[in-house]
Amino acid sequence: MNKLSTVVKFTFMNRVQAKAFVVTTLIFALVLTVMINLPAIIAKFSSSDGPAKLGIVGKETEVTRALKSFYENQKEPELQIVLLGDGGSKEANAKLGKEKLDAKEIKGYLEFTEDATAGFPKATYNSKSSMDFSMEQKLKSVLQAIKAETVVKDMGLTAEQRAKLNAPVSIQTVQIQEGTTGKSESQMVLAYVLVYALLFLLYMTVIGYGNMVATEITAEKSSRVMEVLITSVSPLKQMFGKIIGICLLGLVQIAVFVVVGAANLLIPQNMDKLKSLNIDLGDVQLSLLGYFLIFYLLGYFIYATMFAAVGSLVSRTEEVGQAIMPVMFLIIAGFMIAMFGLQNPNAPFVVAMSFVPFFSPLIMFLRIGMSDPALWEIWLSIAITAATMFALGWLAAKIYRVGVLLYGKRPSFKELRKAMRAFRV
Repeated sequence: MNKLSTVVKFTFMNRVQAKAFVVTTLIFALVLTVMINLPAIIAKFSSSDGPAKLGIVGKETEVTRALKSFYENQKEPELQIVLLGDGGSKEANAKLGKEKLDAKEIKGYLEFTEDATAGFPKATYNSKSSMDFSMEQKLKSVLQAIKAETVVKDMGLTAEQRAKLNAPVSIQTVQIQEGTTGKSESQMVLAYVLVYALLFLLYMTVIGYGNMVATEITAEKSSRVMEVLITSVSPLKQMFGKIIGICLLGLVQIAVFVVVGAANLLIPQNMDKLKSLNIDLGDVQLSLLGYFLIFYLLGYFIYATMFAAVGSLVSRTEEVGQAIMPVMFLIIAGFMIAMFGLQNPNAPFVVAMSFVPFFSPLIMFLRIGMSDPALWEIWLSIAITAATMFALGWLAAKIYRVGVLLYGKRPSFKELRKAMRAFRV
């Protein structure tokens, strides 16, 4: 045990003090900070000239007055309606609008023409560039509301009746759960964001640190350092010492990212943005974070043992990428299923894959966050994954003890089995 802790400490300290680790962690922390504060950064560097000016050519009508009034009554209007007047003809109006565009007094202009079939004027937007899609949809919604108001007025309804008719419909979403009051909309949004972020984190760290395990073992083997190490420390302690040391390294990096993310979210401007979206950080489920840690450790150790076994069979670091490719395909497949499961976590295929040990760290964690699996399902998945982890650890240890002493081309399964019998492994 003493030698195991020595290997763990050496691996962890050697990696955590490396410039590559420090620089990579700082870069990712900076990227995370920028992503969280991106809306505020964009707002700060955006033009502060006020709302975009949208002109209207032609005769002033009830529709144009209603459109202008709508944006004037907004607290923070996205558009400012400018009535340019009527030139007397379509050509004159087009000339007037173009002059205002050339002078950069407006971003674009609207021209209304009668449409007897629809019972409402048809709008044509003219500009030197196309209208932003979201702005176009919002403008359509405003005009649709004005059309509805016009029709309602023609029907002779009272102001009170019109107010009731135009009152927005409220829909509250609650996810039913057995034995609880269910998840609120805020909790579901937070769960979705958290699951999405943690899936990426789980996927990237398992790939990154699993690959690091294989690369480090192969590097020691190719430099012949391994021959010296096995005389002082048993291969089994070497392998698990490296796996545990790099696992601690991954947990340190994840802790840094969590602290950076939490610190940025607690900035007043970001808290205000979350409140405007009806999201309360107090709704974060601590149990979900606990399950993330469990599935992270299970997923890491399953793949790290496989990476270690494969790394011990390779004699040159240049061959590591090709050798670990089958293991990488397993992780990628699990991640692709998880991405599909985000939209349909209760699909039979997703439910079945949550019990496959190579996929369950991602899929079962996804189901916990996005649906309501039974407690027995969660712990059955954990038990199957843990049993697979120990079985792979036992097999990887046997392969490692033989593989670190085999040089040259990567041995076939038959050659490996023969060597294991020769070494009585």
